[in-house]
Amino acid sequence: MSFVSESPVNPKDRDIKVDIIGVPSILGDPSKTWNTTRDHHSYQWLGPNLQAEIPSARVLLYDHLKPQERSIEIKPTDHPEHKATSEAHAAIQLTIDQNGVEEWVDRFLETVRKSRESAHALSRKPTKKGETSLASICIGIVFFGTPHHGSRVFSQLEFARPVKNKLNLKFEMSEHLQADFALNNPDLEAGNHRFGAASLGIKIWNFIETRDTQLKVLVSEETGGEYLARVNLLVVDDRSATMTTSDVLIEEEEIHKMNTNHVGLARFADDNGLRTDFCEDLKAYIKSTSAQDRATHHFLTTSIMTDVHVDVHQFYKMEVASDARALLVWSVQPTLQDYLDLGPSECLKMRLHPTTENGHHTNGTNGIVKPYIKVRHASEVSAPAALETPPISISAPPTTAVASMSGESPAPLLGVESVVLNAPTIILPKNLHTRRPPLSVAAHSDPQSTKHLTPASITTQPTSAAFEGDFENALHPAREPRPQRARTYQAPSRSTDRFRWVHVPYTHSGWVAPVLTTISQEKKNMDLHRKLLSDQVWLAQHNRSRHSSSHTRFVRSACKSLLPKSAEHHHDELLSPSSSIDEAQLALYLPYLHWDNFDQLQTRADVIRKRGDLPHARPIDREIAKGKSTECKLIWQYLHSKWPLHTRRSLDQYGYPALRNTAVRDADQVIYKQTRNPVLPESISTKGSSMHNISAILRAARGSGPRPNKIKTMSDGAAKVLMVDQLWLFVVDSSTVVTFAAPKERNDDNPSEEADLRTLLYKDINGDHAEQCNDCFDFAALAVTHAVKALLEHTDDPNLQVFRIFEEYISELTEQQTKSFKAFRDNSRLEVEYIDNRDDLNALLELRDVEDELKTINKLFLEQHKTIKDMVRQYKELNLRQLGMFGRLLLEDVDRCVEYYIEQVASMLTSADVAQNAFEKLLDMKQKQANIVEAHLAREQTEVAADQSRSVMIFTIFTIIFLPLSFFASVFGMNVSEWSGVDSNISSYHAFLYMGTISLAVIIVALLVAFNKYTRRILQRIWKKMAGPISRFLPKIPSNRVQGLVHYWDVERGPIRESPVQIRERSRSRPGRPQTRGHELQHLFGKSNVT
Repeated sequence: MSFVSESPVNPKDRDIKVDIIGVPSILGDPSKTWNTTRDHHSYQWLGPNLQAEIPSARVLLYDHLKPQERSIEIKPTDHPEHKATSEAHAAIQLTIDQNGVEEWVDRFLETVRKSRESAHALSRKPTKKGETSLASICIGIVFFGTPHHGSRVFSQLEFARPVKNKLNLKFEMSEHLQADFALNNPDLEAGNHRFGAASLGIKIWNFIETRDTQLKVLVSEETGGEYLARVNLLVVDDRSATMTTSDVLIEEEEIHKMNTNHVGLARFADDNGLRTDFCEDLKAYIKSTSAQDRATHHFLTTSIMTDVHVDVHQFYKMEVASDARALLVWSVQPTLQDYLDLGPSECLKMRLHPTTENGHHTNGTNGIVKPYIKVRHASEVSAPAALETPPISISAPPTTAVASMSGESPAPLLGVESVVLNAPTIILPKNLHTRRPPLSVAAHSDPQSTKHLTPASITTQPTSAAFEGDFENALHPAREPRPQRARTYQAPSRSTDRFRWVHVPYTHSGWVAPVLTTISQEKKNMDLHRKLLSDQVWLAQHNRSRHSSSHTRFVRSACKSLLPKSAEHHHDELLSPSSSIDEAQLALYLPYLHWDNFDQLQTRADVIRKRGDLPHARPIDREIAKGKSTECKLIWQYLHSKWPLHTRRSLDQYGYPALRNTAVRDADQVIYKQTRNPVLPESISTKGSSMHNISAILRAARGSGPRPNKIKTMSDGAAKVLMVDQLWLFVVDSSTVVTFAAPKERNDDNPSEEADLRTLLYKDINGDHAEQCNDCFDFAALAVTHAVKALLEHTDDPNLQVFRIFEEYISELTEQQTKSFKAFRDNSRLEVEYIDNRDDLNALLELRDVEDELKTINKLFLEQHKTIKDMVRQYKELNLRQLGMFGRLLLEDVDRCVEYYIEQVASMLTSADVAQNAFEKLLDMKQKQANIVEAHLAREQTEVAADQSRSVMIFTIFTIIFLPLSFFASVFGMNVSEWSGVDSNISSYHAFLYMGTISLAVIIVALLVAFNKYTRRILQRIWKKMAGPISRFLPKIPSNRVQGLVHYWDVERGPIRESPVQIRERSRSRPGRPQTRGHELQHLFGKSNVT
């Protein structure tokens, strides 16, 4: 087991970035495996040829066998060393036959450890302190027909010799190795599961054969004869070679099917084009991956696995003083990595038997070994003697029988046989009765004597004996011992356990399979999760849209119970498949109403937007990787993965999943506008008679238009928004239930746990004296109950009273509608101010927003109602098996509660619809009144026009009378040669010619300017060019202020009159211009022209 070949490297001109390690099949030849042909010439493509194509890589070839194992050959029978070589070959064969897949992998890892000095770098075992994970040093893996899920050819004995000959193996596959490659091998599936969890961020190429391999096998006949036959079959089919399954989730696996048999896969036989494309792809991938990106990615992945804590709760019954049985919980919170590595039972045993780093059990929660120390009675005479500190021998008490939940033998409380410490003597007051004595002291004839209390006389007794009496009875045996009950805490055991609840925060679809598979591996039954993760129960419920918006990914609401096939009463197989075990199972997906802060909603949206702009998670945003928000890290890592993270959805994202962006609708939520509702000073709020104040508040809350100066608003960080979260619940078996739910992320600014589903469930079921949870199905019903009622009934925050906020908001709008009607009624003069409908239109839009949100909430309740009805129907069948007896009552109660919620929403919808219709009628009446005013104004304008027409008519009459007279007087008054008799004067012909030509030109130009836009544009350009130089010589025009207006002259627009506010707003809208009024005028006209 070593690297038998290494490509040459010149350190002067080579910059090695990666090592490419070629690993052949077990017992295969390290060099011949990669031999291929090109142009009828054989060459080794994985070696110097690949290094020439990828200069930044070094190629290493690995051999599973040691040099002496590889070199052993059996000499011919006539050779004198035949016997020795045969014996050596048999010894090596015997040694090799003891190795399975795990042992061969360990041999490979040992070689890698020695060469790269990275302990357990590629191990599939749990990562320990000082180890390096797979993703930290490996960027890609290529599989060539690897039997990830076993192979029928590799696992059968009759194919051992044909496989050896066909694959050019040194030895035949052992029975141990063949057993490891058996189909559906649990150990092999467990290794695949661990590999899938460790391969995040690693690109995987998987080449699969599509042609049969011809093998020569020995066939036996019924008559007893045997003969060699050729058999064509797939050595590793595509189902076994494909790594990704419903249990094993591989993020970046590329499947390439080659038109070759199993032997030709690693050689790219008859497909050099595919080999060239693969090398180009590998070269580009190596070039695009930097060490810094890999380090950041590894840090992000590690922080996620260590920051996310899984809740493991073991519920058990306990005898209490009133002889009633209470349901108590034994809880631990391991990290997700520890849960996947150890399993839930081991995590709970760590709580029962905490250990130090050296493996010693402790009796405290801080990992500190607390030895049993000497106890001295208070009647001892010498005080100095009590302060002496001689060495004290401390011995461990006998093993205490503490039942473990996994059925293993109990471990001692202290794993130290003898420890010598210098500890002071403890003075025990006389007549002191301790509640929990750690040790009883041996009785002596003279209790007042101090000589017998030497360190050697301290003895230990079993713990049960120590609890039979108090210290006074132990030190005074002559007295009659008083009956005293042992005051101990009852830990969970097999006799008291009821069920186990595993809660995983965040609804990440990629964590469902590993979490459930861990439970199956712990219980050594891989069929526990098979049907729960089937397409019909799990994958078919996922919704994905064509576009990549995160809120389009959710699991549709459903409840599917899986009853055993042996059940007498089982449901339709098409609706829900039967269970793969002899116990009932359940899968539940339920949306429920929750809340979040507006700033967290915006932060989540920003991270989603940044991650959506990138095709891959790399390069990773350093602020997110180094930040404290676990949710942001999860979004960046898993948002667009093959099994994505299901982010929290706002109310509008739930109601309109097809919308790409709901940012505007999210900022328009009623809860958000009311929780950041503007607070008016007393000078305004006490008046309350002005309708404009209400309209200003509504516009400020809506965020449209400028906010009034007198209105103060709350911070957006404290404002609330409605969210729709998901609850995923799986009843794995009769003793295990698993839930997934996205929590509201808490931070230093927002530490609130209002309506937290996990907290509500934990508080309700811990110390349950009502016995409302007797099994996992009762717990599932209780989880549904709290999910439905969490926000609506289990919160004391006035800003989260959803129905009350909607009712108050509708009442405010109804009040505005009433005031608008009164103002409209009192408008007897038909003033335009009271006909303005902008405020009423804003109120109408607000009512439509309220109606839209209420319909979305009603859609959620109807979806919950349908799912709960389905659960009640399925629980009736479970009740026949004595399961979920109390859960059915809970479901019927919460179903009635949902019906009540639907009635409340319907009532608010009716109120909103009435107010909306009233506003529509008011707007219609205002429009009609506006039409009346407009008609009245039109009539007045008509009368004025009639008066003007009379004046024009009179003027026209006078013009008609005097126009001929003026014309003839002008004509005969001309001094022409014909009428004056002077030959030097102009003739009448020329006079009329000049008059007609000039008049016609003026008429044509006037008509063009009046009716042709191109002529007007040309004249405007000419005017601008001529007015610029001329304006320099114009006299200064002084600017005066009349009622706050500024008068000035603009070259382009002529005389302008604007207020200072208008000038300031116009300057802000034009970047690069001065911001003050004086500089604005100087910028327009020059310093010398502005006063």
